[in-house]
Amino acid sequence: MPNGIKILPTKNKSATATIITSTTVIGLVGTAVLAKMDEAILAKLGDESQSKLLRFGNADEALEFFAEQEGTIREDLWDIKMQNVKSPVVISLVEIGDAHEGKTPQTFYDDAELKSAVVVAVGNLQKARTLFGAKVRIAIASYFSHDDTVRNALDSFVTGTKTIAIVDMNLNNVTDAIVELQELGSMRYLAFPFYRVVWSVFEDKTVTKPNSAVVAGHIAYWDAMLGEFGSAFDHANKLIYDVEGCVIPLTYEEGEDTCDVNQIVNAGGALIINDDGNRLYNFETPSDDARFNKLETIRFFDLINENLQKSLKKHKHRPTTDVLTLAKADAEAFLLKAINSGAAIGAKVWWSNKNNGAEIAAGILYMDYDAGNNVGVRAIVIQPYATNEYYTVEGF
Repeated sequence: MPNGIKILPTKNKSATATIITSTTVIGLVGTAVLAKMDEAILAKLGDESQSKLLRFGNADEALEFFAEQEGTIREDLWDIKMQNVKSPVVISLVEIGDAHEGKTPQTFYDDAELKSAVVVAVGNLQKARTLFGAKVRIAIASYFSHDDTVRNALDSFVTGTKTIAIVDMNLNNVTDAIVELQELGSMRYLAFPFYRVVWSVFEDKTVTKPNSAVVAGHIAYWDAMLGEFGSAFDHANKLIYDVEGCVIPLTYEEGEDTCDVNQIVNAGGALIINDDGNRLYNFETPSDDARFNKLETIRFFDLINENLQKSLKKHKHRPTTDVLTLAKADAEAFLLKAINSGAAIGAKVWWSNKNNGAEIAAGILYMDYDAGNNVGVRAIVIQPYATNEYYTVEGF
């Protein structure tokens, strides 16, 4: 038995950023001038069967190839890098040529041919799972997701893959933001109505940029920081780095629903605001479902369902008697793990009443479960009371 008073190594619990390794794969749709691309990148792209998909271990690694390339990719990679996270990045590359060279992304937003290529590139992200064994968990097409067609492609991607996206709407006033946010309905993406004004290290000047890449890096960071079930938690109200300011000034007052910030959030939008440092404000989607507009709830059930599928695969084509004994126990064990991690506050598994002789004889079993995830608190409501009970002679 050890004796005495022992000092363990000091751990960093300060606000200083620490670089975190994350397994949350970010899928980035972006543009670059392929004709001027380094030979190493061209070799990495391979032939057309790879669909212009590239996989990198982290944003730093990808920047080695793209830092000198005009287009949107390098700006997004920089934003991810600045969140102090090393997470895998899958790039779905859209080639641009002389017509766009030397121009900012905003000047070729309305190019129909380019937009069509962006839509195809969004769909190609799904191929990363078979090409690289890496499933994209957060999809962004940051400089193009203000467009309905591109946004619909992202919505289709995340709905089919049970993942999330971050979209930027590039609006310039609060009224339009509220109207457009209320028309959205997806429960699988954060929607940012405004761009931000920030210094570009590549262009050596102030530019306007979308928010999706910094938020993707932020989510990947906290997914890793919070452990195996990190994606099941609310990542708002935490510092985000290298953001600077919104393109328009917004009014903000804590707890006041009529201020610009809370009107936008109540309409389903997300923002980054300067409140004791730049912080992600809101972790809710534009969905009108009061339970499933919370991104941590969506991601909690995605995480549980995917892992239950993995753990129950081994029971396929096994004898019914064995499966009846073991499959439910496997599901219960994983849900107990979620409870012990703090991601769930309770869960239960049972064989469904859909099971009958005909279904069992056909080799089909039905299992049900319920669970309550540990939802992030959005509001604390304080009721003040003025009273005269403290006005006594002894009290003065």
